[in-house]
Amino acid sequence: MKPNFKSSILLTIFLIASSIIPSCELMKENPAYVGTWEYKEKINVKDIILNTTRTLTLTKTTYTEVYVVRRDNSSVILSILGLKGDISVKGNKMTFTLKELGECARDAEDKCTSDVKWHGPGTQFYTDNIKLFQLTVVAEFEADENYLWLVRDLYGDGDTEDPGEDIEFKRI
Repeated sequence: MKPNFKSSILLTIFLIASSIIPSCELMKENPAYVGTWEYKEKINVKDIILNTTRTLTLTKTTYTEVYVVRRDNSSVILSILGLKGDISVKGNKMTFTLKELGECARDAEDKCTSDVKWHGPGTQFYTDNIKLFQLTVVAEFEADENYLWLVRDLYGDGDTEDPGEDIEFKRI
């Protein structure tokens, strides 16, 4: 049987195209957890009411979490805490690996601004504060188009009963 010239060309084009075009997995939409999420809460500290906002931004491989604290009925920022690092996901488990810590950037009058100043390993801020955090935290999560439920042991005490460890974020 004589080889068909058209079949040879089509086979060659198919092989080249299949090696160039990304796999179906890479062409998929982002997973439901990818996006920017927010959780707001009022807390009482010695007769002072504070408004707290956690903003969590997730990509397929990274996270940034910024925690802003303000007095109730005030736009003045008292404090900012930032966490930044890598994530890996398997099933309903998300592993957070902390790489940088953030604090509020201060203005000329030494007041907190809404900007975050990031500090990585080798900086004094990181060295002084990293002992307060878990470098790796494994979380359970569920996500849909509107909500992200995240349960994680942030304090390394073997439970998820502490404040801020079982949160339902809303997509923003």
